[in-house]
Amino acid sequence: MRMSEHYKFPYVIKSLDNQAGATGDSINSGTARHITWLLQLGALTGDAVLTVKSGASQGTETTSETFHYRLADAEQAAAGADAFGDWANSSSLTLTAATYDNKILIIELDPREVTADQPWLTLSLSGAADVLNSSCVAVVEPRYSGHDAPTVI
Repeated sequence: MRMSEHYKFPYVIKSLDNQAGATGDSINSGTARHITWLLQLGALTGDAVLTVKSGASQGTETTSETFHYRLADAEQAAAGADAFGDWANSSSLTLTAATYDNKILIIELDPREVTADQPWLTLSLSGAADVLNSSCVAVVEPRYSGHDAPTVI
């Protein structure tokens, strides 16, 4: 089976300057075994706050969930950009420009950890001072895989 038949890859946040903040497309964790977000951060000149919120329906942001994350060891195109630091947990992560600039942040959440009766998960970035170039793609392992697996968004 090919990777695209085993996983879903929803494009969650468009690639642009999200200085005013960004709310990603919601993912139904009730249809997933595991969810990983790949947040690509470009130029950052201000700090933003990242949250993953759950809700009872698509687009509803009721509860901040605790997520697991790892940050790339180096900026894009530098040696070590494909190596990542230790796992950490947060329910509200400040993306400090000096630390997160031009790096990938891996965010993971097991659907069994999500608040009961709130299966919809939405990744959200608060506004930053001047520039917050970012985009995000999720890698979702659906409960049922195959060539025509049901959507997770």
